[in-house]
Amino acid sequence: MQRFDLHIHTFFSRDSWIDPKLLPKVAESRGLRGFAITDHNRFGAHRMIEAGSMLVVPGVEIRTNVGDLIALFIQEPVDSSDPFEIHDVVKSQDGVLIAAHPFGFPRVQRSASKKIYELLDGVEVVNARNILRGQNEKALELAKRLGKAEVGGSDAHTMREVGRAYTLADASSLEELRSAIKRKSTCGSGMLSTPLVHLASFAARIMHIISH
Repeated sequence: MQRFDLHIHTFFSRDSWIDPKLLPKVAESRGLRGFAITDHNRFGAHRMIEAGSMLVVPGVEIRTNVGDLIALFIQEPVDSSDPFEIHDVVKSQDGVLIAAHPFGFPRVQRSASKKIYELLDGVEVVNARNILRGQNEKALELAKRLGKAEVGGSDAHTMREVGRAYTLADASSLEELRSAIKRKSTCGSGMLSTPLVHLASFAARIMHIISH
């Protein structure tokens, strides 16, 4: 089984310190076979990366009125905040749609969860930026109850966080990884990052405001 960190933010997210060009070397040093770029409502940082043997999944994390969703394996931006429109756009690109940190913040609203989860391919059952282990445990219970693929990601906004949580999959290509998620043959694993990483994101946001 190979390790893939499917939730990483670069400085395109405006609250991250990560230079996408440096990610392949760092990811390799952490034992990863690949990673996904999932900037906040911004798409394209993956084009800056010279991947080498590293598998780089193009993606985006989208803020919606019912919580955050991660779109993976897409080729074009997703210009919508409506979950149903997002689903249609992602599927038209043969992408997969994941519920990001469903018991973190912002979480999927309970009143909308049933309809929303019907649209999803998977649930992020390990997010290293969750404050409590119980948040990930609830996400795993949810994925199993709904019969969704289980994935993990660091939600990294600093290089130190990369690889703290990850998805395990028997895959050696992007197509095999996408297929593994669709077949629900993946699992999430890893550890929580220190809560202090959220201060790093706050500092990055301030620096971005000052520099612009």
